Amino acid sequence: MDIIHSASPLKAFSGSIIMTIIFFVLSLVGILPALFARKDKVIKRLANGFLGTVLLLSGIIGVVITYREFQSGDKTVSVQVLEKDEVTRKCNESYCTYYEVETTDGQKYYRFGLDKKVWQKIDVDSCYEFTYYPAQSLLGEYLQEGNEYYDLHETTGVITLIEQVGCR
Repeated sequence: MDIIHSASPLKAFSGSIIMTIIFFVLSLVGILPALFARKDKVIKRLANGFLGTVLLLSGIIGVVITYREFQSGDKTVSVQVLEKDEVTRKCNESYCTYYEVETTDGQKYYRFGLDKKVWQKIDVDSCYEFTYYPAQSLLGEYLQEGNEYYDLHETTGVITLIEQVGCR
């Protein structure tokens, strides 16, 4: 088995952790002056307080989602790569490129978003073992109730290990 990618859970979730810290710091920057700065106009204080509260709630939601994803535990699947896609999407005023692989284990389809360096090491029609944390959304279970294809596709989250294995 050849290891293509390896990351600790802390490294895998570091983006979510950093984003949550940024939300909390920005919310404090909005809320604290709104509470204690008596020289500013009331409208400005209310607007800062409201925006700070929105950021605080966003940070809390981010913590809940990240915690649920981490607590669900990691999952390992042996899959064969069907397609490699370099997807370009519009991000605000510029364009962003994402590197994805579509895989299957014969029963379900999985789509993994990868770093460009890792994506370049993946070969179509080769087999790999992916260890990842399944993505957890706040309303995911409720949104999937009417979806007849729910059992055919799984949403993947952060990846901790990719190993190349022989196809069965």
